[in-house]
Amino acid sequence: MLESTSNDTNPNTNYTVTLDEDGEDLILPVPDEILDQLGWDDGCLLDWSVDEINNTIIISKVEE
Repeated sequence: MLESTSNDTNPNTNYTVTLDEDGEDLILPVPDEILDQLGWDDGCLLDWSVDEINNTIIISKVEE
């Protein structure tokens, strides 16, 4: 078994959210617990990408 190289000491947690619609835009509501852990707040501009190999979505804050 491969050893994890992650520095994350928190157990994995899954969240299920429903996208909100704003005209043609979709809004991903991020749970407050995650916002607090990452130091993000409402209005942060986020970038996302799809990792098709690991079947995951990667979300990161855009630094202005």
